[in-house]
Amino acid sequence: MTTNAKSPTLHRKTRPADAFAALIQASLARIEACLDQLRHRDEPEDLHALRVAVRHARAVLWALGPSLPRQERDRWKQDLRMVARATSEVRDWDVFLAETIAPARKLQPDDTVLAAIADTARERRNTARDTMQAALASYRDWPLPALHRDLAHLAHLATRARKDGGRLGPYARKRVRRGRKQLRALTRAARHGDARAIHKQRIAGKRLRYVIEALMPVLPSRYTKGLHRKLVKGQTKLGSFVDGIVARRLMADCLEAQAMPDEAPPPPPGAS
Repeated sequence: MTTNAKSPTLHRKTRPADAFAALIQASLARIEACLDQLRHRDEPEDLHALRVAVRHARAVLWALGPSLPRQERDRWKQDLRMVARATSEVRDWDVFLAETIAPARKLQPDDTVLAAIADTARERRNTARDTMQAALASYRDWPLPALHRDLAHLAHLATRARKDGGRLGPYARKRVRRGRKQLRALTRAARHGDARAIHKQRIAGKRLRYVIEALMPVLPSRYTKGLHRKLVKGQTKLGSFVDGIVARRLMADCLEAQAMPDEAPPPPPGAS
């Protein structure tokens, strides 16, 4: 599947609002390609590609959104968050089935409990996908057209902005430094192993990683090489931890479903 739009050409003297328009246009093209693919087939990697495209768009919005008026920026946040939330449950089930259930069944192919859990997980996943597809169909009708409308009038939006942000080169470095500062604070908060704190740390790390990837042409090599490599390595470790938490929750859901009888058991012998 090809969902990658052509990456825009950025220069250090580019205005942040213009860079936002170029990068978001590419992100929307990827998002729409993924949405179209999901309409025609059911493949976990298609959903993953959509979620990555949305993450890139949200990272660009975080990095360059301050160059836009607050009203439009807040609406973009809400609209992109809508897609991320609509896809999260199906993705959780996909990962659970692929990385927990499939390896377990390979080791114990004749285990009837595992087979029942797998059936329940697939049923839950398919139900979640139906709900997701309805939400994504609604998203195509609105607000996706509104996002395109914003891009068409971005020059007007930029003139209304509180500040233009100057040139992209120094602006990008400033935003990356801010992202690093936030990530350090969240990393300290997550040292005691609190699941929510670790989840926030993981999100901040992903965002900074995608910001660096988007703004790579105008960033110094210390960001585009060393820091990016460190972020990718850290995300792998945090991802395994968070996926384990989600897997335990989904396993508990499946076991609870297995424990609930489809109908009331027959009364014991001699009962009136």
